[in-house]
Amino acid sequence: MQLPRHVIPKQLAGGKTAYYYNVPTKYRKLKCAVQNEPLGTDFAVMTKRAGVLNGQFDGWDTQRKGLPISAPNMPKHGTVDWLFREYKISRAYLDKVAARSRDDYEWAMDQVCNTLTKKGDRVGDRLVKTITPRATDELYDKFIERENGERLRTGEKLVVLCRKAWRVVRRLFPDEFPKDVPNPWVGVTMKTRVKKKKPAVTREEVYTFAHGCIEHGEVEAAAVAVICFEWLQRPERHQRTHQVERLSHWPQADDPDRASQDRRDRRPSARRWRPQVL
Repeated sequence: MQLPRHVIPKQLAGGKTAYYYNVPTKYRKLKCAVQNEPLGTDFAVMTKRAGVLNGQFDGWDTQRKGLPISAPNMPKHGTVDWLFREYKISRAYLDKVAARSRDDYEWAMDQVCNTLTKKGDRVGDRLVKTITPRATDELYDKFIERENGERLRTGEKLVVLCRKAWRVVRRLFPDEFPKDVPNPWVGVTMKTRVKKKKPAVTREEVYTFAHGCIEHGEVEAAAVAVICFEWLQRPERHQRTHQVERLSHWPQADDPDRASQDRRDRRPSARRWRPQVL
């Protein structure tokens, strides 16, 4: 089976094949902006991601040669669209932004780039050098605009994202930014909003729900609720959850104080009760 360009396979200890995007050494020496990246073991996912990376590589190589960019979706060098593309292939994004958060980042970047200026053109088509502090204040006002009130939380998210992306990409391409004000998003004054506090579920609510599930014969649902509350509060950990045989095997069900102590004692050497795996 033919692999995409710049993709190399490696056999893992468990027998699976992992794929890696590997920019040839001669291009890395030329400071290629596209970074090497692990692509996982799923062939379909690997093929899709490799296509994106190869598109970015071709755009960089075309610009390096001084040729006009022919790819329809390739942003013009130095524009805001280009800045976000460079941010998405930077280590700051690939290493620091969790996979489950990237859709939200993509949405936010689209919101910024598709915002229209007073002249009717997209912000994404504007050169980075033309985005001044005064322009960022005006863009913030556009970010929070909404027919039925202001979306202040969205405005904050977009400003923070722009501030970070400008900082990351300027470090890699300093010549594309103005010397006097390299990051115009620093210092943008945002309106104060009343932050709503999301109430956390209590242990009593979780165990009431779990016992109700057991009464209706839904033992698995009861187990999942308690496991997620006691140990797996991050969404990405849920997939690693094992089913337990019975909720009654949990000492926490009858002794909530013990559950609190177990959660406080996180030492690797600590010997504490664990659920029985089916």
